[in-house]
Amino acid sequence: MTNPAPEPTDLHAARADLLQTLDDLLSGPLNVLGFVWLGLLVWELLSPVPAWVNLISNVIWGLFIVDFLLSFTLAPHKVTFLRRNWLSALSLLVPAVRFLRVFRGLRLLRTARLARGTRLFQILTRLNRGLKTLQRTLRRRQFGFVMLATLLVTLAGSAGLAYFEGTGGSSPGSYGAWVYWTGMLLMSLGPEHWPQSAEGRTLTALLGLYGFTVFGYITAALASVFVGADQSRLPEAEEVNNAALLAEVTALRQELARLSAAVPDPQED
Repeated sequence: MTNPAPEPTDLHAARADLLQTLDDLLSGPLNVLGFVWLGLLVWELLSPVPAWVNLISNVIWGLFIVDFLLSFTLAPHKVTFLRRNWLSALSLLVPAVRFLRVFRGLRLLRTARLARGTRLFQILTRLNRGLKTLQRTLRRRQFGFVMLATLLVTLAGSAGLAYFEGTGGSSPGSYGAWVYWTGMLLMSLGPEHWPQSAEGRTLTALLGLYGFTVFGYITAALASVFVGADQSRLPEAEEVNNAALLAEVTALRQELARLSAAVPDPQED
């Protein structure tokens, strides 16, 4: 007798369990590689990098492709997996543009505008991967996640603006100045310089949207900390006030008892 074929639901459950096991095993190393990949991009944006930096970036890219293909193969529902990870798929496709430049027929890929647009997309997709990595690392620490995410957005966004806008003219200048400029933008303080390139303006608009969304949460979180500290002092203050009120009532009763004892009784006359 032959063994019956497994039911589709059993196969889906087995694939889902295997996918979860693979994610648990690889999440730690891939999280570290995600931060390294983002850091290498910031380095590439700020200055020319040695050949070994590009080599490491390509190796990390290849590892992410292998992880994505394994996860896609094991996913019980392919369409659902692609819907949830479409941005990750695009972030893995963008670096392939540099390899397409070897074909002479694709001269359009050599234009500066397309190269700058590709850089902008790289910043957004790698930053998205870094934020997802940070969210997985700080699952139960929402305030810590928001603060560190804002730091990542500030550093990566500043590098992108320095790359698109340069350091000449009326631009802030150094990378540190761009970090300060981005911080002022996220806090809605209105910096004096405004980007001139289309990529810089797009990135600035996205940074402003992020700051508008997150700054209110940070303000509310800090306010709740101070309000909570004040509320924690209320029971102590109430206890002190109650003790003082009780002492005053006791002293008043004693004074009334003394006065009543001092007044003669009319019936004795």
